[in-house]
Amino acid sequence: MKQIPKETIEEIRARNDIAEVISSYLPLKPAGTRFKALCPFHKEKTPSFTVSPDRQIYHCFGCDAGGDVIRFIQEYEKVDFMIALKMLADRAGVELDFEESAGGGVDKRQLFRIHDGVAQLYHRILLEHESGAAGRAYLATRALQEQTVKDFQIGFAPDRFDALEKWAAQKKIPLELMEQAGLMIKSDKRSGYYDRFRKRLMFPIRDEAGRVIGFSGRLIDPEDRGGKYVNSPETPLFHKSRVLFAIDKARRAMAESRTAIVCEGQLDAIRCHEAGIHNVVASQGTALTSDHARMVRRYADEVVLVLDADAAGQKAALRSSEAFVAEELSVRVASLPEGEDPDSLIRKQGPEVLISLVSAASSALDFLIDTLAAKENLETEAGLLRAARAVQGLIAQAPGAVQRDRMIQQAAERLRLSPAALRRDLARKTARSARPRETPEPAAPVQHPAGETAFVQLLLLHPAEVTLVAADHLPPGHLTDPDCRLLFELLLEDPSGLMERIPENRTEAQRLAVRLQMEEESKLRGDDISPERAAKDMVMALWRQALTARRRELQAAGRGDEAREITQQLYQLKQKKDGWERSVDFMVV
Repeated sequence: MKQIPKETIEEIRARNDIAEVISSYLPLKPAGTRFKALCPFHKEKTPSFTVSPDRQIYHCFGCDAGGDVIRFIQEYEKVDFMIALKMLADRAGVELDFEESAGGGVDKRQLFRIHDGVAQLYHRILLEHESGAAGRAYLATRALQEQTVKDFQIGFAPDRFDALEKWAAQKKIPLELMEQAGLMIKSDKRSGYYDRFRKRLMFPIRDEAGRVIGFSGRLIDPEDRGGKYVNSPETPLFHKSRVLFAIDKARRAMAESRTAIVCEGQLDAIRCHEAGIHNVVASQGTALTSDHARMVRRYADEVVLVLDADAAGQKAALRSSEAFVAEELSVRVASLPEGEDPDSLIRKQGPEVLISLVSAASSALDFLIDTLAAKENLETEAGLLRAARAVQGLIAQAPGAVQRDRMIQQAAERLRLSPAALRRDLARKTARSARPRETPEPAAPVQHPAGETAFVQLLLLHPAEVTLVAADHLPPGHLTDPDCRLLFELLLEDPSGLMERIPENRTEAQRLAVRLQMEEESKLRGDDISPERAAKDMVMALWRQALTARRRELQAAGRGDEAREITQQLYQLKQKKDGWERSVDFMVV
């Protein structure tokens, strides 16, 4: 993947005024030269979320969230840096070139444009063209609202082999590229290509940024031969193991509720969204994988599987449960009435029934035991052993000790076994077959030294008066905190454009920089003291801190003469009246 030029990132920031962008998500109220709102990242009754147009940053004084416009999109939309940048680039009309090549000479930007164009073509055929009449008639039987059809850009592939060939010719797109996009197939019997999708209702499949990356085509005539659904093949854009239908529309609701509802088909997900249940995605009939689970985990802590009630649906639910449990997600399974799916249930009885079933969904472990109890006689030793082995297989997927222990307690109670016995068997099973996984400890809140943050803030807010003092008299190594030291070095290089120059992986430094710009100036500086005088006092304090640490090292090493020399320097620094003048000769960089 090609690296995005720094100039392009800066242009995207410059073209996206932070107040305008955030106001499209939140109602902002003027507060002097700034704006305020209720924080979208934690619950509060009094606004503490502040936007500074002059500094182009935001900061919440309640939860310490903060950053520039790109960081806001990342946090609010729950996307990574590249997707956030793409979303802002689209908003500002800036073309990015970071997806220039996908290997083998394929231009991913062209593939995105092709998919977008074909999605528009199919949608137009469905809504307006005579060849889309069959699609319109079918949708009428499903009673989808017109706005829903538009929101999901549902389309129709006509009953022709050359519809896309003609479209590509108009757009001057080589048919080889249409084949690479998975939209056309090279003919074995004659020269040329033909359309992959024909006489099917078309569902555009989008990535997390909302870009079309593939299609799923559904047969609407029961007399037609072929699979009920045909999906795009694997392409540089489309990888079925990493795709969840409607993730672009569901991710925000998933992040807010911390729960993801996973159903099987596109129409199930679409019906849920139409009914106001927005945290729903669909697996598109494919097996749910660890990649799907990791995608969901970015937004949610809990997954509710809403799959068909038949044997295949039960099997899929059990298989999917393992993938989600392995990613430390809490998993529940909603049992639907026989012969119903979310689409039919909502149409017949309304969304409240589905919401109730989701609320009453049993844990994946209970679902597994209920399924086993329907097949096995758990009163017999053989049946109980088979059930215990199946239960241990699910519990073994849990990498976290807390989740695993809770599942053991639950399983022991349901199977009327002792937790100790289950734990011993599970330990033996895990030792034989499971690969050990490391679960990182949650990071503790970062505490930055008050004196160091106060000096960095002074340098940040008063660069004209403080930069020379800092550059000439304070070595960066005297700042012990790595985030303070990084900000200090960046400010000495250039006091402007700080946020743009903090590395993307230094999120704590970004948060600190925002907080220091947005909060009131440190109380370590008195109201009647100039920034330059305050800087000198703080520099002396930081030198005292560094020299004291050095003296301890020398004393521990038995180097008394050098330690006494440092003691003399410390004495000079402690003279309140003329400490700066006494010490300025040795306080040099």
